[in-house]
Amino acid sequence: MNNNTKTTDPKKFLFISWDALICDIAWRILKEGHEVKFYIRNPIDKDVADGFIQKVNKWEDHVDWADIIICDDVLGQGSIAKDLRDKGKLVIGGSPYTDRLEDDRAFGQEELKKFGINIISYQDFRSFDDAIDFVKKNPGRYVIKPSGEAENLKGLLFVGEEEDGKDVLQVLNDYNKAWASKIPEFQLQKRVLGVEIAVGAFFDGKEFIYPINVNFEHKKLYPGNLGPSTGEMGTTMFWS
Repeated sequence: MNNNTKTTDPKKFLFISWDALICDIAWRILKEGHEVKFYIRNPIDKDVADGFIQKVNKWEDHVDWADIIICDDVLGQGSIAKDLRDKGKLVIGGSPYTDRLEDDRAFGQEELKKFGINIISYQDFRSFDDAIDFVKKNPGRYVIKPSGEAENLKGLLFVGEEEDGKDVLQVLNDYNKAWASKIPEFQLQKRVLGVEIAVGAFFDGKEFIYPINVNFEHKKLYPGNLGPSTGEMGTTMFWS
């Protein structure tokens, strides 16, 4: 749909967002002639898209108003989406199962394994001391991956470079001092060199909708694959 096309069947869209991840789509839908209301939970993100779309302070007050409700994240949004579907609302979003796939790294890995997909060797930890002891006994290059809500703090993901694991040990010690209360669970994954590819498609509850998106994320802050990891600095993508 081009920028000048207006819908002949306007709907009312309610967006429920934790971190203002989907403001651009909400703005596009508004430009197409639909009505849009937008809720943002995270206080530090509440000013994102100010002046572009109408904000609301409590999404629950606008459920009856909405024709379509969109939940753009995990961390409990799948349960919200399910509850709204059970009440007869049209919802675009996840489910408790898809939330767990994203939020619980070990569960997601084991689900992949269950369906015949090769996974990288990993260990789950709830104690930094235990992880430090593990690396000392099994030196090597590891990736530190926080689980749960801490996954959103992309700067905490650390990719080890040293074969003896000393850089990973240093970071684990630092996290133990400064981040232990914020990272109750994390994963050490054996580092594997190669090109990371993501494959995704929308799912309508019964089958996947084509085309399929294939993308290559660039996460490092600086050119040359240098610097800390970010959410994404850029992405190259193709469509089936």
